[in-house]
Formats: sequence, C-alpha cells, structure tokens
Amino acid sequence: MRKLLATVGVAAVLAAGSVALAGPASAAPCGKVVVWGNGGGVCESDYAPDGSFTRCDTVYVLGIGGTNCYRVYP
Repeated sequence: MRKLLATVGVAAVLAAGSVALAGPASAAPCGKVVVWGNGGGVCESDYAPDGSFTRCDTVYVLGIGGTNCYRVYP
C-alpha cells in the first residue's frame, strides 16, 4: 500500500511539474496520426484580425475518411 501511495504521489508531482512548465497555448500545428488506417488530427490556423481562425478536423477509420475545414468565430 505504501508503494502504491508513493507511486501515485510521484506521478502527481511529475504531472504538476509538466503543467507548470508548459508553454503558452497557441494554434495547433497541422499534423495527423494514422495507424493501420485509423486516426486523425486537428489543425488550426493563426488568428485573423477579427479573432476568427480556421480549424481542420481529419478522421480516418479503416482507411476511409477525409478532412473538414471550417471557420471558427469568437
């Protein structure tokens, strides 16, 4: 039981440290992960002067899928 509590404590400290040291949020880079024909990803453009941006969602299931891009307004 003590080993379990120690392991959970170490994991919590590592998680808190990674959150504290994380950089500021920004638009996600374009990228996707497809493993054996399954997967996808999200791509966001930089912000426009009006605060809107373009987001593209990519999804593949068993090799069939595609990308859907749309404008997100504030």
